[in-house]
Amino acid sequence: MYHHCCLPFHNRECYPETAEQLMKSRYVAYAKQLTPYLLHTWCATTRPENITFDPEIVWTKLTIHSKKKGRKKDCEGWVNFSAVYEAGFKCLELKENSFFVRDQDHHWCYVSGTFI
Repeated sequence: MYHHCCLPFHNRECYPETAEQLMKSRYVAYAKQLTPYLLHTWCATTRPENITFDPEIVWTKLTIHSKKKGRKKDCEGWVNFSAVYEAGFKCLELKENSFFVRDQDHHWCYVSGTFI
């Protein structure tokens, strides 16, 4: 599944057409610790200089709860999701409402998120 879904995005062979596709590809990039992809798909105005990964965290499940706009024809969009992860012997959940816009090349990029 990874070869058909996210790998082409991670290799920059093509770009996500919707904010939801970008959200999913960024989740997998976090799970695989693909710093270059995460930074490349982060809006320049909010992008950190670097990303550090906690070696204790293992991402296990992504659930998209809702989305607003973020379609092929839109210029902005929101994706509400939860991501389950394991940290040590604990199973935890991150819930966020993420905001996405199109960059100067008209590709989707992550701007910010609000924890829920």
